Amino acid sequence: MRALTVASTVLVAVAAAILAVLADSPAMLYVAVTLWGLGWGGAPTLLQTAVADAAGDVADAAQAMLVTLWNAAMAGGGLAGGILLDRLGPTSFPWSVLVLLVPVLLVVMAARTHGFPARRRRTSATS
Repeated sequence: MRALTVASTVLVAVAAAILAVLADSPAMLYVAVTLWGLGWGGAPTLLQTAVADAAGDVADAAQAMLVTLWNAAMAGGGLAGGILLDRLGPTSFPWSVLVLLVPVLLVVMAARTHGFPARRRRTSATS
């Protein structure tokens, strides 16, 4: 699951880079939108699974916290997006996404023990 989360983050980063540099090309715009959708589309499910696995017996409370934080992040993103749009214009969006993805990638890479623990394979004894 960690590898999928890293791949998801990288896909969104590639899409943002394409939008930052090649947004004038309609073909590259379609490529960027496709990559963004592939990368971002599974993020909620990956995060929910990681939180549930890491939380163990208190998974319900952790899921509630995740949803609350997700909604707060969306509200904050809307506010930050409005400020960026007003002050720097729409071309600032892909660059800001790239900047924000750096700590995301660092956290995902560092979350090997708690966020994305290796699953133990169960072996069954056959008689």
